[in-house]
Amino acid sequence: MRGIHSFISRRRKLSNNKYDVIHNNWSKFGINFKLSHLNFNQVFSSNLPIVLEIGFGIGDSFSKIALNNLSNNFLGIEVYLPGIISCLQYINLYRLSNVRIIYYDAVEVLKNMISDKSLSSIQIFFPDPWSKKRHQKRRIFTKDFAKLILKKLISNGTLYVSTDCRLYAEEIITIMNNMKEYTNLFYNNSIFRSTYRPITKFEKRGIRLGNTIFDLGFKLA
Repeated sequence: MRGIHSFISRRRKLSNNKYDVIHNNWSKFGINFKLSHLNFNQVFSSNLPIVLEIGFGIGDSFSKIALNNLSNNFLGIEVYLPGIISCLQYINLYRLSNVRIIYYDAVEVLKNMISDKSLSSIQIFFPDPWSKKRHQKRRIFTKDFAKLILKKLISNGTLYVSTDCRLYAEEIITIMNNMKEYTNLFYNNSIFRSTYRPITKFEKRGIRLGNTIFDLGFKLA
C-alpha cells in the first residue's frame, strides 16, 4: 500500500479554555495512538458492536449519531485538533458514554490499532475530495484502502461513504464494484439522502454550491 497520510500534524497554541477541554476529558474519552491492537471490551467496558467514523470534523453529526444509536459503540478518528476539542465538548453536552476518539492518521490507526474482523460498520462522511487533479493522489479512498478496511469489518459489516464530489463518488463506486468481497447496497447506484446521519457542515456547503449529495453503501459479502 502506498504511504497515504490523511493529515500533516501542525503545532497549535491553545487558549486556556481549549486546553482545559482536553486536560479534563482526554483521559476519559481520548485514546492515544499506539502500535498494538485495542481491546474494545476494555475501551468501552461493554461488548456492543463497534462503529468507526473516519474524519468526524467538528463532531456534531458524529455525536448525534452516537446519541441516537446507544446500542452501538462509536470510535472516531480525526486529524485536526479543533475538531477533537469540539467533539469532546459535544460528548460532554450529550453525556455520551459510547464514544471514544483518536487524534491521529486513520490509515495508521487501522493498520496498527484495529484488529481484523472487529468493526461492524465504517462511515466516512465527506472526505476531502482533493478536487485539483494534481492533488487527487492524496485522496484517502483508494483500492488499497478498500482492501485495508475489508480486513477490519466483521462478516456482513457495512461501509457508508458520503460525498458531494461526483467524480469521487464514481471513483469509489468503481473501486467497490470491482471487489468481489463487497456488495453494493444500492445496486443501481441510486442517489439518495440518508436519514441516518444529520446534515453536516460540509454537506450544507455542498448544497449551497449546487452539488449533488451522494450517499453510498456497501456490505461485506
